[in-house]
This record gives sequence, structure tokens and C-alpha cells, in this order.
Amino acid sequence: MKLSQTDLKILEQIAKGNNDIKIISKNIDRSDKQVYKSSNKLKNNNFLELKNGKLEPKKFTHLTILLQLLSKYPNLTAILSGSGIQVLCSLLKPKNVKQTAQETNLRKTAVYDKIKQAMEVSAVIQVENKKYVINEKIWRDIKNFLEEFKKYEETTDPRAPANSTIYYKNDEEIVFSNKGKLDAISTGFSAYRQFGIKLLLPMNYYYLPKKPLSKMEIFMHSLYITQKEKDIRNLTYIGLFYAKYKHELQKIHHPIVDKIKLILKGERLEGYPTLEELRDKAEAYDIRL
Repeated sequence: MKLSQTDLKILEQIAKGNNDIKIISKNIDRSDKQVYKSSNKLKNNNFLELKNGKLEPKKFTHLTILLQLLSKYPNLTAILSGSGIQVLCSLLKPKNVKQTAQETNLRKTAVYDKIKQAMEVSAVIQVENKKYVINEKIWRDIKNFLEEFKKYEETTDPRAPANSTIYYKNDEEIVFSNKGKLDAISTGFSAYRQFGIKLLLPMNYYYLPKKPLSKMEIFMHSLYITQKEKDIRNLTYIGLFYAKYKHELQKIHHPIVDKIKLILKGERLEGYPTLEELRDKAEAYDIRL
């Protein structure tokens, strides 16, 4: 999720022991209404709870580290706000601006702006090949927070049952899998049957909120799934779907799609199905390669 500067300032106040909405409003120069709205958002996203009329932090490792950081370094609110946490999580491993933009689905300008902000306090450093990474020598606490936050975000969301696997999410939407039949929209490989590719799957893949999904969206969701579960079956399914609808999907720029294009030209890539294997599967679905 994205945290606004108001969200982070509220957490900073709670870290300092101020947990009354009226006191927080005065200290951060926001109206009671603004603080109440942000507090509700933080409660809905498992950061806070209301006890005896006071705001109390939940007992999660990532939140404990974040509160300690905000208490010591309040200027971090500008860096972490908006897409800041998202960008910095991506830089737990060295990446260039383009790679980070692809992973976060943000514009390159937005990514670069956040990197520039973080570099001003040495939270991010540039390494080889114009790549950037978290500066753990100076900001070990930031790296610890980001690792714990990422772990939590990848496994937990109030919109999905506890036994779900989450592949992609933001404040508006989520893609996840679950063995059960849920009140959600089928997407990814579960939705391929709508297009004549019926698959026997061990999981059901879902999307929320409930709304009609385009062919492009369903395909993108299958890419999110495969990024996390990169096995030969998923790559084969993606190859079949892309081959069937390549005229509509050819403008997609994604590392997996780029490799599927090479395979369809006859190249052999480690960990990916061969053109011959795709042809064998394609015949069963009447797909021309």
C-alpha cells in the first residue's frame, strides 16, 4: 500500500507516544477530519487499532521498525510517502530505473524522483551499470524495515483469505490464488478457459474488485503469477495465450513476453518451453504458431 505524508506523520506521532486524534491533529497541523480519515485507512490496513478511544499500533515487526525510524528520523516521511516504499522495496536488489519501473508499474520519472530523494540522504547508492540499491551500510534499519514490509505485503491482505497467495496488489486491486471458490473474478490462468484454453489447475486465480476484465488485463495477471511461480507449465500457458492473441498483445513490454517472442522465432532458452513443445500443446487447442 502507499502511505501519504499525513499517514506517516500520524505514525510518527504514535511513535512519540501521542495517540489522541486531537493532539495529533494539532501537532501535525492537520484537521481532525484529515487525521480521522488517515487513521481509518491505517486501521483498515492493519497498522493501527482503536483502544479506549486511543490509536494503538499493531504488533508487527515491520511496523515496529518503521515507528523507530520515524521517531529518530522524521524527515524520512517525504522519502517513504507516495510510491517511496514501493520503489525502495524494489531496490533491495540492484536495479536500474527501467527495471524498477517495470517491477512497480510506475512511470520512470516517478521512480527516478524517489531514487533522487533517497540518494540525498544516502539511503540509496548507485552501483555498477547505472543500477541503484539500498545503502545498508548507513541505513541498515531501512533495509530491515523494507524486507519485513515486503514479506508482510506479499503474504497478507484483508481482501484475500489468510490461506491465499498474493501475486500483485495496490490500493485499488489485488491478484491472488486460493483453492476455494470465492466471490471474486476469475483471472490469469483460471480465465484462459474463456478463450478456449481449458487448463487443469491446482489453484483458482482471482481478481478484486469485481469488474469485467479485458484480455490484456487477464494476460498481465498471468504474468504477475508467473513472476512469483516461474515453472515450465505457467510459461507454456503464457506462450499459448500469447501465440493465440499476439496481434493484440504484441505491444506488451515484459521480460517474460520478450523471451516468449524469441522462442516463437525458434530460439532455445533455459527454463522455457521449446518451440516444438509449444507446437505440441498448441495443436490440442487449435492454435497456430
